[in-house]
Amino acid sequence: MAPNDPSFDEIISKIQSCSDTTAVTKTLAPFLNNLSEQVFVARSHGQTDPIDALSPALHSFAYLYFLVYRCKASHGFHPSLLEKVWAFVTSCDGEQVRLASDKALSFAEALVKMATESSQPIIAIRPLAVFIKRIQATPGQLTMIHPLLAKTCLLAQSFKDIIPILDNDISDVNPSLTHIDYKDFLLYHYYGGMIYAYLKKFERAVEFFKLAVSAPAEVASAIQIEAYKKYVLTSLLHYGRVLALPKYTANAVHKCIKLHCIQYTEFAAAYEKRPNSVIKSEFERIKPVFQRDKNLGLVKQCMEALHRRNIQELTRTYLTLSIEDITSTIGLGSEPDGARRVEGIINRMIESGAIFATISHEHTGGMVSFLDDPNQHNNTITMDMINERIQKATAITSNLAAMDQTISTMPSYISKVC
Repeated sequence: MAPNDPSFDEIISKIQSCSDTTAVTKTLAPFLNNLSEQVFVARSHGQTDPIDALSPALHSFAYLYFLVYRCKASHGFHPSLLEKVWAFVTSCDGEQVRLASDKALSFAEALVKMATESSQPIIAIRPLAVFIKRIQATPGQLTMIHPLLAKTCLLAQSFKDIIPILDNDISDVNPSLTHIDYKDFLLYHYYGGMIYAYLKKFERAVEFFKLAVSAPAEVASAIQIEAYKKYVLTSLLHYGRVLALPKYTANAVHKCIKLHCIQYTEFAAAYEKRPNSVIKSEFERIKPVFQRDKNLGLVKQCMEALHRRNIQELTRTYLTLSIEDITSTIGLGSEPDGARRVEGIINRMIESGAIFATISHEHTGGMVSFLDDPNQHNNTITMDMINERIQKATAITSNLAAMDQTISTMPSYISKVC
C-alpha cells in the first residue's frame, strides 16, 4: 500500500457506510479513485482478505474495484479468485455496477485476458453471460460487454451461453446509462451474425449483419463493409437472393459497398440467375478474394444450397427421377462422384424436412420418388409456433410504443421539432 493510503479498517468502514446511490456517486467513487492500486490487491497484516468483509450484493461498486485490479494482476485463474468472481457476477447490484461502467468493462476484459492466458477462453464465457444479465436494466439493453462476450464465444467456439442473449433483440441503446459507443453496436451485431452463421441459423445471421450495415453513419466503417460481405452470402444461403438493404442505410455505406464489394455483388448477380456454368465460373474467378476475406466456407455452402434449391424445383415438376438424371440436371454430371454427392444431398434434405421423398435402389443407380407434404399444419405444434410469433410481435410493438413515448417527451426532441 502507498504511504498516503488509509488503513484497511478505514477503507472497509468507508465502503460500508456508503449504501445508497447518492453516497456511492458523490462520496465513495472519489474515495476509491484516490486509492492506489496496491490497496485492492494487498492483504492486511493479519493475512485476512479485506474483500471478505464486503458483500458482493450490498457493496457491488467497491467489490468491483477489488476484482478489477486482482484480475489484472493475476496470471491465469486461481480457484479462490474464480470463486469471488462467480459470487460477484451472480449477486451484484446492477444499478451500482452501472455507476462504474468503465470498471465493469475493465473487469470483463481482465477476465477474458486471464482465461486466454490460461488457454481456456471458455472459462470466461459463463461469468460474462451472467454478468450481462445482472447489469442490464432491460433484457433488450445493449451493454459494453456484449461485443466482448460474442468475440470470446467465437474464439472458444462455445455458443450455448450467448444464444439466449443474442435471441433477445436489442431495443435499448442508451450510451448515457451504459457508456456504449457506436463501435460496440457494430461489433456486437457483426460477431452475433458470425455466431448465427456458424450455427447455420442463417435467417438470424442475415438480420444481424443487416443491423450492422444499416446503422447510421456519416463515414462507412470497415466493420460495416465486412458485415455486408457476409450479409450477401448469408442472404444467398437462406433466401437464394440478396435482400435489399433498408432505405435508411447511409449513402456513405452504399458508396463504399460499390467500391469495396464488387466481387460479392457480381457473384450474387450470377447466383440469382442460376445457370450452373456461370456460377461456377464466377466462383473460380473470385475464389482468391473469398479466401482472403475468410469467407470461402460460406461461399461453398452457397454452392451446396444452390444444388438443394435446384432439387426442390424438380419436385414441382416430376414425381419420379433417377439419381443420374438429377445429377445431370443440377450440373454435377461431369464430376466423378456427382451421383454419390447428389444422393447425400437428397438424404439430408429428406432428414431435415426440406423435401418429402423416398430413394429406391431396385433400379441401377437409384430412383427418387417425390411425395406431397404429409403435414396438414392443423396440429398443436403449428398453433404453438403461431402463438409464439404473435407474442413476440406484441412484445416488440409494446417496446416500440414505450420508446416512442420516451423520445417524444425528451426536451432535446421537443426543441428540435418546434
